[in-house]
Amino acid sequence: MTDDRGSSPVNPDSAYSDASIYVDAEAAPRVLGRLRDALGLDKADGAELTVRPVRVYGAPNDYSTGRHAHPSDFLQWPTVLECEAPSGAPAEVVQAVTAVLEALWHGGFKAVAACGFEDELPARGGIDRYPRPACVSGASAASSGSWWRNLISRGKRKRGVL
Repeated sequence: MTDDRGSSPVNPDSAYSDASIYVDAEAAPRVLGRLRDALGLDKADGAELTVRPVRVYGAPNDYSTGRHAHPSDFLQWPTVLECEAPSGAPAEVVQAVTAVLEALWHGGFKAVAACGFEDELPARGGIDRYPRPACVSGASAASSGSWWRNLISRGKRKRGVL
């Protein structure tokens, strides 16, 4: 599917082909159920949601330590929603991930997207909603860019579906 401007579909190696949304909540099935209700999606989708061109499924976060993480340390939040875009234009993918993030926020969940296009998402994917404390060196989180990219690389997450 492409948009009216003739945008090309997402390339599998594109920055728009996937995103991870870290959620500070236990039980991915509960998070997906609340998302399904908030977005008015079909309940027959099972353990996976389809939001426009994006497939969303939840899994426990392999980087979670099992203890309460600092509000800005989203990489340790217990649930991760994997968002994959096998088709669709980049603008459609951004709109779909935005819809998921906003539904989570409106539902009372803390959520942050980690992807190659977070600057195109509201609140830079949510990172502006939960500011990271200033670095010891005095540099601010905003000046350090997407600091989490050095900690997690694409494809390192387990692909277990609940």
